[in-house]
Amino acid sequence: MSQRKRRVLVVGTTRDYIDHIRKRMPGRAVFLTDPDVMTDTGIPTIPEDEELICPLMDEQAAMDRLRNFLDRQNILLSGVACFDCESLLMAATVANKWSLPFPSRQSILYCRNKYLCKKRWASHGIPCPRVRAVHSFDDIAGFMRKIGGPVVLKPVSGSGSELTFRCNSLGEASRAYRTILKGLMARATDRMYYLNGKAGRANVICEEFVGGDEFSCDVYYDAGEVQVLRITNKYFPEERLIGTTLAYEIPAKLPGAIGETVFRRYLGEAAKALGLTRSLCMVDFIWHNGLPYFLELSPRPGGDCLPPLIEQSCGVDMLGVTLDFAEGRPPRVPPSNTWEHLVGVRFHADRAGRLQSIHPQLREWEENMRELVWIRRPGDQIELPPKDYGSWLLGYGIFSPKTGLAIQDQLRNLVRAVAVDIV
Repeated sequence: MSQRKRRVLVVGTTRDYIDHIRKRMPGRAVFLTDPDVMTDTGIPTIPEDEELICPLMDEQAAMDRLRNFLDRQNILLSGVACFDCESLLMAATVANKWSLPFPSRQSILYCRNKYLCKKRWASHGIPCPRVRAVHSFDDIAGFMRKIGGPVVLKPVSGSGSELTFRCNSLGEASRAYRTILKGLMARATDRMYYLNGKAGRANVICEEFVGGDEFSCDVYYDAGEVQVLRITNKYFPEERLIGTTLAYEIPAKLPGAIGETVFRRYLGEAAKALGLTRSLCMVDFIWHNGLPYFLELSPRPGGDCLPPLIEQSCGVDMLGVTLDFAEGRPPRVPPSNTWEHLVGVRFHADRAGRLQSIHPQLREWEENMRELVWIRRPGDQIELPPKDYGSWLLGYGIFSPKTGLAIQDQLRNLVRAVAVDIV
């Protein structure tokens, strides 16, 4: 028999990531893909010897098919990589079966369960919002009375702003709670909302709302040591859903002379509390009263438009870094003071309907715009949250900010300069 081909297994990612990896890093990876992401995006068909498509909800069946696929294609796995929260448990199962490095299932369950995650952080003295599991509206009402301020309602597992609501009153909380329960019923077969192969007993949590500047970062954690790969400021629309990111600014500095020192210390403790060892992680946090209040930690790199933004700023391909990391090589990025100051802005639809056209009127931004990508096409059906959180994202742009004008004002001008026709 010929020598087996060594490949990194990428578990559960999307067609655009698969296309990127195949073009940039041919021969590096094979893909285990759920049929849910098999949409017609114009991306070329992937050869059958590079991808196994099967439902990932049934882990045992997927494992059996993967074993047969690898034997049939004469492939030896050299690592496991994952870019999507809903596929992390499947990736951990594969890594354990093939004795490859990856966070444990228990650590991933802590990360994916927003209630358990924050309870563990709180028990270890790590700053984070106070949290309550919700079994009925009475739980929400009692929690709001206890903290005496606004709360955030969200699913116990999920991603970004999906089914996430800030509530300033009991009336708002009641409406939001009903919306979340209805949304979860509509997503009953969505892997994002399943933990350990089943829906959680409490599907909704209620968090204390913590105000402050919000940041996102990628970090390398190993045996208690923390290497911050990038820190990004997050900007939000003035009148949109909580958690819906309008833009990312990179590189970012944390407030105060000791900001990053404090952050690194608490981050190491936060990762340890979740049972993580060697991990490449995405972390969201809010800087509040001189401390990082952790919102989320997930053992995967940041997604959205962050990979192209990072590459434009410092030349590093984070998808390639992730494959290298899966094979045991530590991530390497240039020092932050060498990165170019850039912003990635996301364009959203303001109404539902059939997309007719997108007309960016960006003449005054031509010298600043580095990349402009539209992921929706004329004829696409657009839905708005809370019904759907995917189709309303039209695309993104990466630009170097102008001097003398606040970033928030530049974002407002850019969004207004894109005319969208939806009927």
